[in-house]
Amino acid sequence: MPNVVVLAVAFDTDEPSYRQYLVDNNLSGIVTINDITNHASDAFGTYRPPESYIIDRKGIIRRKVVGPIDWTDPEMLDYLKHL
Repeated sequence: MPNVVVLAVAFDTDEPSYRQYLVDNNLSGIVTINDITNHASDAFGTYRPPESYIIDRKGIIRRKVVGPIDWTDPEMLDYLKHL
């Protein structure tokens, strides 16, 4: 989807396992970081991964989703298009 950036943040203390997970799940098409310091989870209040945040161009959190989500759902795609 144009104009959408996906950033995946992991909180894995085992760096080799984190890297292997990326390879095993073919996650080369999105930006990923491993936040072993937990700064991101503290800043966003993420305590029950997976959690997803939709952040607009101004940096405002518009939606928080706890748990898995189908990003190909027509309702979600429409929401993102009109953000």
